[in-house]
Amino acid sequence: MLQDRGYDVIQHANLSPSLTEFCSRFDQNPNPQTLGFCVPHLSNTVQVVFVGPKEIRKGTVNEICSQIVDKGSLKWLILVVQSKMTSFAKKDLENFPFKVETIKIDDLLVNITKHVLQPKYEILTDEEKQALLTKHNLDEKQLPHMLKTDTIARYYGLEKGQVVKITHSGPVVNFDVSDRCVV
Repeated sequence: MLQDRGYDVIQHANLSPSLTEFCSRFDQNPNPQTLGFCVPHLSNTVQVVFVGPKEIRKGTVNEICSQIVDKGSLKWLILVVQSKMTSFAKKDLENFPFKVETIKIDDLLVNITKHVLQPKYEILTDEEKQALLTKHNLDEKQLPHMLKTDTIARYYGLEKGQVVKITHSGPVVNFDVSDRCVV
């Protein structure tokens, strides 16, 4: 997922070990704190923190905060959770000085973008977005919408206002290109 978002995961070549390699390295019940890592991007750094199977409470959020490597330069934190989070914990996450995204571990078991029937998604840069809007003489509001809570939008970590180019090709549809704006 991080590689699809444009993060440099080459230095973490061990991010996709086989099941036997994973079990030999981390045992059958790995400590979630040993699974976390940091990866750089062209414009920011993301830290991934795995949270254990217990319900995430306010105290758990404080523990997570203490695990963060470099709070000053961090722009994005991804929490991989196994259980529910209390409303107090969610409120505490909103106070962090960087964006916090929570992803259920079940959502990472299968890469939804690799399914044979899934179209190809390409996130447009701001320049490409402006060129598209100018070419078709449109406002951002006039583009078809994609919800920020959409599975693909969550997978790519899309923000409101970003535009995605969707290319359908296959046996049912020969070739179709559409654009969606995240709302």
